[in-house]
Amino acid sequence: MSESALPSGLELQQLIRRVPQFASGSLEARDAIVCCAHQRRTVPGEAVIKRGTAGDALFFIVEGTFEAQLKDLKVEMGPGEFFGEIGLLFGERTATVVSKTEGLLLVVPGEFLPRVYDAFPQIQPILDKAARERLQRS
Repeated sequence: MSESALPSGLELQQLIRRVPQFASGSLEARDAIVCCAHQRRTVPGEAVIKRGTAGDALFFIVEGTFEAQLKDLKVEMGPGEFFGEIGLLFGERTATVVSKTEGLLLVVPGEFLPRVYDAFPQIQPILDKAARERLQRS
């Protein structure tokens, strides 16, 4: 597992623009994310989150393939998708997410979620809808 801050705000800005939920935001809005987000590189087989643990971050997939393992269901995810919203919204993770390939994630710690909502008000309904739909599947 490799978590690190990107060397510069400009590089993080470029990474954020690769995330569809943030791509259309203003420079000021993306700057609000730069100060709280970081990148995380993953290796195949690495568990990024585990079912039953507390939700502490939201993950946006920039590169790679990830698999969400629910009770009786496995769901593959790739660039442009996100996970971790259920744990943040409801307190506990409902799935284990494993990196199937080398990956790159944009990680937003949970304590910064209000800042994300302020900068990108359109993202809250997206996260809420995804959480509801995913809870119905789990």
